[in-house]
Amino acid sequence: MAAKFEIITDLAALEALQPAWTELHGASAGGPFSSMDWILAWAAAFGQDAVPRIGCAWRDGQLTAALPLGLKREALWPGGPRLRKLSMLCSDRAGFHDALAAPGHEEDAAVLMAEMLAARDCDVADLSPMRTGRACGRISGAAGGGRFRSRQREEIRAAVCRHDDGLEACLARRSKKFRRSLRAGHRALETRDHELLTADRPDAEADRILEGALVLSARSWKARLGTDIGTDTRTRVFFQELWRRMSASGTMVVHLLTIDGRPAASSLCVEAGSTAYGLVLDFDESYGKISPGRIMAWRGIESAIARGMDRSNTLRSTPFLDRLGDSFETFHRLRICRRYRQADLWLAAQDLLRPVGKKARKLRQLRTRKRSAFVG
Repeated sequence: MAAKFEIITDLAALEALQPAWTELHGASAGGPFSSMDWILAWAAAFGQDAVPRIGCAWRDGQLTAALPLGLKREALWPGGPRLRKLSMLCSDRAGFHDALAAPGHEEDAAVLMAEMLAARDCDVADLSPMRTGRACGRISGAAGGGRFRSRQREEIRAAVCRHDDGLEACLARRSKKFRRSLRAGHRALETRDHELLTADRPDAEADRILEGALVLSARSWKARLGTDIGTDTRTRVFFQELWRRMSASGTMVVHLLTIDGRPAASSLCVEAGSTAYGLVLDFDESYGKISPGRIMAWRGIESAIARGMDRSNTLRSTPFLDRLGDSFETFHRLRICRRYRQADLWLAAQDLLRPVGKKARKLRQLRTRKRSAFVG
């Protein structure tokens, strides 16, 4: 049957799609950030930030492709021109995004994107960071000719740790220096009164563990940069709602390390398929000699192995986390606009000027990494 395309603009109507969306999400091997639990948690806290444009392709009553997008007017870059931008609905709360398409129906995702751009209520579609895959490739390829122009570049590089062969084999693949530093951190921890707490199911104790992680984040180095998850009220609401939804389906785990009764480090992980994703990792700098960030990063991997996961995606690349990587995954930024229109000219100018700011961005990144316990 020919595909039928639908654009949903009301978040209240989204939850009714949950059974069909869950089936498509599993068939297309989607990550946790394109799951209905994640989208609905985002809607509860940030639903007013963008006008929903959730594209759905149907064939014979089956959802074959989906693009959870949102429309808002914002600057193309800091201080730059403000344009009507079509982006992933949860764009500022995810490690990556997926273009969902059932196997054999990747073309439906490309046609769906074309239908959404044809509405002419946006200047540019800015999808970032996108996991590369067949559906995303079809969208990029289809938009690379005719009326539209597509631009794609690597945005994120993430270390992926494989542990389908068990904990000992995974640890044996790490360097001697890594194993030695990990043992040193655990020996230092044993000299202190500490607890390693884990929440993987909804109950009152789990809520207290999550609250401890939020409190810790608000006094971590990330708070000084404005990237913590415990200071902003709406961000706290998002993570509390995310925990309520994902813990019920067994796809979220929170780890908390306390030292002398005080939260010292935390790790929040989400799962999809056979992969665990390191969503948030926080630590108290005053315990730097114990290297709590290193301990909690490895704790997340140990937990993933115990829960039957085959691999752990760190969602980032740092000097320490790269030592955990058996391979790397890249996520891309894909921008699509009409040829020779205002947005196309602005994007061309940005591409020409990007090398000018490359050195400044690198220096800023290095300054951020120096604050991390991962840099030894």
